[in-house]
Amino acid sequence: MLAELWTQVEAARSLVYRAACNYDAKSSDLGPMASMARLFATDVAVRAAVDSIQIHGGYGFTEEYVISRFFREAKILEIGEGTNEIQHIVIARLLGC
Repeated sequence: MLAELWTQVEAARSLVYRAACNYDAKSSDLGPMASMARLFATDVAVRAAVDSIQIHGGYGFTEEYVISRFFREAKILEIGEGTNEIQHIVIARLLGC
């Protein structure tokens, strides 16, 4: 489970770096690339938080462990700055849908 999470985090990081390079290059596909990076990174953050709670068992829900805060913050990432559904729309427009 940890190997899968690590792989997903690295993939998300690569998308974010690519979007940053597009920003620096003033690329025309910055919007869709940023949306893909944000969508994937927030999905990975929530998945990592949920899996981490599972790894910790019942302790993952207690306030004594930092993982409960990570889970709340990850869920906020899906909602804030435009929901993931809006990111899907932006990406679909690139595909002509």
